[in-house]
Amino acid sequence: MSYSTSKMDLQKDAVRKIISMSLKVIRMYDWLLDLYVLDFFVDNHWSKLPSIWRKCFEKMDPEDLGKILSGHPTRHMLPLSFLALIKFVKALEIPRIPCKIGSDLRDEKDETLNSDSCGSHPKLKNLFLKHVKLKKRHEISLMADVVHSTALRSDCTAVVDFGSGLGHLVRVLAYKHDLYAAGLECQTQLTEEARKLDLELEYTVKKHLSEESVRKLKRPSHLDIRLSSEAQLQKLCLPDNMDSYGLIGLHPCGDLGPLLLKHFITCNKVKFICVVGCCFMKLTCDCEPCGYPLSKYVKGLDSGLSYVSREIACHAIEVYCERLMKGDYKNLKIHAYRAALERILIDRSSKLKHSPIRSIKHTDTMTFESYCQAALERLGLQATPEECAYGRAALSRWAHVVVVYTLRLAIAPLVETVILLDRILYVLENGLWCEIYPVFDPKLSPRNHIIIGRRV
Repeated sequence: MSYSTSKMDLQKDAVRKIISMSLKVIRMYDWLLDLYVLDFFVDNHWSKLPSIWRKCFEKMDPEDLGKILSGHPTRHMLPLSFLALIKFVKALEIPRIPCKIGSDLRDEKDETLNSDSCGSHPKLKNLFLKHVKLKKRHEISLMADVVHSTALRSDCTAVVDFGSGLGHLVRVLAYKHDLYAAGLECQTQLTEEARKLDLELEYTVKKHLSEESVRKLKRPSHLDIRLSSEAQLQKLCLPDNMDSYGLIGLHPCGDLGPLLLKHFITCNKVKFICVVGCCFMKLTCDCEPCGYPLSKYVKGLDSGLSYVSREIACHAIEVYCERLMKGDYKNLKIHAYRAALERILIDRSSKLKHSPIRSIKHTDTMTFESYCQAALERLGLQATPEECAYGRAALSRWAHVVVVYTLRLAIAPLVETVILLDRILYVLENGLWCEIYPVFDPKLSPRNHIIIGRRV
């Protein structure tokens, strides 16, 4: 599904309506979204649920809760208020089931590659998989197809990737799809390694392609730059063959995604944009440069989204529900462990509230005593027998911790919907074409929507 019609005004109206309705639901359940799992015992989160919800979920198996959130039939009598909430979320959220859009977006210029090329030579079919992890392979392959198709439709031959890392995406776009590609990365070490990987790829290619094809290869550029403002983007020093270009952002963190959208709007050299959001909790929301909200319409609404609500909107709901349904949820006790530890820390001193504790390797057989001692040692403290006894008692309620966390996760898609549709609306308000598609497998890549904007 995409939020688009042939008439931009109708598209804007539809997006506004979804945003407005989503925010109304969010405002009704701010009290639930804003609960922080660390504070479960400190603030007695269970008591904050409506009494009829507590009665329903008190003894419910987490497996059943996972099925309910996944849309499976249930034998339980559920509160009408909860059923209404789930129906609203499902009706308003941006669909997350992946759709194939690369072939749909290709136009007549997209010709079949001959066998004397990086993209189609039988002995080079795994050329772009080396040094790339499974998740990245999935993302890069689909993102490259979308970018290539959009570039063709935009009559654009150059792309700039922000936060390019080791250059895996620009390498596919340059060598396979024959685009002039530049990757911008703030870590010099990654940029240097990306250049080495280019040379390694070319060394392999020379063994199988003709000299003429090798001469025609477009080697990507890798540039060191740390972006902090839209003004920097206006002054980018790009190669001469990149006078106009498309913008790419594959999971740019925090404000970088909105920054790219602003550059797309203000710079006529940018012919299109393909961006995938990430790390919503790092968005700047209360001062300039503002990462959320972007659109004039949403700025005029009661549109505030807390850090905690934006953070849970980045969690992997499909993977979580699948684990619940399979009964693979005992390791979720770690949430209860941390919440019990927080109660212990607060009892010692309010200054210890939300103390940063590095991840502790956890197993199903790990006792609370072991966990508590390992955590406190990192703070230079020692656990007392009384504290360990409290923790053991608190853990009898670990399923309640899972229930509250799961209920919060059920609403989280609405937060992501508002953030992403605000970006769509921002582009539409500025008179440019824009759509959004779920492309990646959400179990591999939870932030699986690509926003595509073009100058038409």
